[in-house]
Amino acid sequence: MRGFNLLDEPWMPCVLVDGDVKEFSIRDVLGKAASIRSISGDLPQQTIPLERLLLAILYCAYCDPEAGRGRMRDEWRRMWDRASFDADVLERYFDEFHDRFYLLDPKCPFYQVPGLTYSGKKAYDPISEMIADVPKPDKFLFSMRSAESLESVDLAQAARWLVFLQSYDTAGIKTPVAGNTHVNKGKVYAPKGMAGTGWLGVLGPVMVEGDNLFRTLMLNWCLYDAGNNSVRMFGNEDDVPPWEFEESSGPDITVRTSFTGPVDALTFQSRRLRLVPNEDGSRIVGIVNCYGDVIASYNTDECEKMTAWRLSVPQQKKLGLSSPPLMPVTHDAGKALWRGLAPMVAVGESDLRPGVIRWVEELQREGCLSEDHLLSTFSVHAQGMTYGTQSSVYETGIDDVLQLPLAFARKDYEAINAAVHVIDKTREAVDVTLTNYVHNLQVSAGSRMTGGRSQAASERVRENAYSRLDGLFRDRLAGFTPDKDYESYRDEWLDDVHRVLLAIGDEYLSDGNVSAFAEHDTGRLGMMTAARARRLFLGGLNKTLGGFSTDIEIDRKGAR
Repeated sequence: MRGFNLLDEPWMPCVLVDGDVKEFSIRDVLGKAASIRSISGDLPQQTIPLERLLLAILYCAYCDPEAGRGRMRDEWRRMWDRASFDADVLERYFDEFHDRFYLLDPKCPFYQVPGLTYSGKKAYDPISEMIADVPKPDKFLFSMRSAESLESVDLAQAARWLVFLQSYDTAGIKTPVAGNTHVNKGKVYAPKGMAGTGWLGVLGPVMVEGDNLFRTLMLNWCLYDAGNNSVRMFGNEDDVPPWEFEESSGPDITVRTSFTGPVDALTFQSRRLRLVPNEDGSRIVGIVNCYGDVIASYNTDECEKMTAWRLSVPQQKKLGLSSPPLMPVTHDAGKALWRGLAPMVAVGESDLRPGVIRWVEELQREGCLSEDHLLSTFSVHAQGMTYGTQSSVYETGIDDVLQLPLAFARKDYEAINAAVHVIDKTREAVDVTLTNYVHNLQVSAGSRMTGGRSQAASERVRENAYSRLDGLFRDRLAGFTPDKDYESYRDEWLDDVHRVLLAIGDEYLSDGNVSAFAEHDTGRLGMMTAARARRLFLGGLNKTLGGFSTDIEIDRKGAR
């Protein structure tokens, strides 16, 4: 029993450029990449893991140890202009490793360990344990799935969740498998200091997106790092994916100190897994799952190009290192992507942007993107999972796309600092000025809300403000093209923010039925009235966002 072969059988759901949705094999996805808009899936967070798998295949199929940077760029440019990958190159690679892509091969099952079994009496876990959007049994009442639909899944769906699980599986206690030497009182834990979740679970995964899958893959295919010669990104014969190993990984945990290259990072086997099929091998009914390769997340930036980085002094002290390590910048599920734009595109003392952004900058600098593309836009696609209870359960998923002018990939583009300035000032205006205004109005009205209740009221207004500002920021960022005067554009943008926050403040005052004559003692700030609260609010906005230009101010006064 070998199951179907992922190179030949349709299992990757794709949204076509014309809007249709179809499933393709790996062979067809790469062959039809220019006619595919994007990869879809059972969950949005399957997209980046599946695209990382495709990128790993491209690294391997085109591997050329003799290629220098100039030759790499020339080949990249030829493919970009041709808008297709070389079918002969891919077919040679697929022919060589065809038998390593069978899902249920008895010797080398794809992304799995053959014969993996639990040590105790349990034969396997139910298939629901590998599907991220299925709640625990005590909370199944709130699931959108029926319990009957989780008795088994087809092979295509199982393959997608298999790739997802290697990327995002939860941490916590695992059941021991036969051959695991890290068992503690009948349980298995992730080694201390190592990533307990799947590899992508400790990152802030981002991809650069073009207008079709071919361009997306090309824009994320980092052939070299312009600022780092220590790691060979392309043509590294020692950097191989798991399907090229002579033998499958054993059942035990393997503690790793580094990646061998980008392919290793893209296909990192965070888990030892085995899919359990039904009798005729047509469906998957269960899974065996335990920890696999583990690695600390810090200082892995040389090979991991799909996350931003930050220097961490606290981690330096905690780990006893001689210098601050580079830690991945993770996404905040409660914030839109534009609110965390700075780590993605801005450069401080060090360039800690995601490697894929720096690769797009290199392509522009070397003339690999034609002039018409310099004025177009690209998208930064951020995905991820958040976890609860010591990362042992999924909490929520992150999926956000931000459209930017292509020039935002250049660290010398002046508009970047202008945009970051607007974002920082907006954060201060909302988190401090607006929330203080809400609190002061509550006090002036004699509200006795304190602690959590008072904070909750301010938080509701704060969330409303960011929601109202979301469309404005996305439009303003997409429109910040090189033909704009960045200072004028920045000031107009701040005026827009100013107007939105003024409107929110007026609405809150009106809806709150606060008496103009009521006053109450705040303590530190003295007596507070609605009028004084508003004066402090207007002054705070002017201080943070700057005053309106004269003509705008006249129009505003005239409207009153």
